[in-house]
Amino acid sequence: MAITEVDSARAEAFAGRTVQILNDAMLSLLLSVGHQTRLLDVMAEQAGVTSEELAQAAGLDERYVREWLAGLTVGGIVEHDPETKTYSLPPEHAGCLTRAAGSNNLATFAQYTSLFGELEQQVVECFRGGGGVPYSAMPRFQALQAEESAQIHDAGLIEVTLPPPRRRRRGCG
Repeated sequence: MAITEVDSARAEAFAGRTVQILNDAMLSLLLSVGHQTRLLDVMAEQAGVTSEELAQAAGLDERYVREWLAGLTVGGIVEHDPETKTYSLPPEHAGCLTRAAGSNNLATFAQYTSLFGELEQQVVECFRGGGGVPYSAMPRFQALQAEESAQIHDAGLIEVTLPPPRRRRRGCG
């Protein structure tokens, strides 16, 4: 085995980057949960809420909402006011994480993280033996594609296909 000198600063920087990748993967899952449970949408409508208030407004279990909020707070997605014990989703974040954002809703894409995680072992087997993973192994894929397409096409339908009616000129029947 060859002996190689290791640049400890470079190794430490890479380890930090790897930890960031792992943290961001978990944040992606939290965004997916927030999208699927509509927590992000409900939160965007609230000025500042406790975990209890958010759970009640969303019709969800408070313990899970509290832990979800903690993860998103650490990730810099949600802001926490320790004095009032409230959480808020800044409007700049809501603008790309809620259904109100239309085709700009990036939280929709976070759902692919868990979808592809479900397929990981099948993909590993393909590395070993070739072949592929059939669409039948990913029934949620079509649903996610439909949701993504709807965001894009609904916006286009309103803005392009159904533009506001032109005003008629006076005197024309």
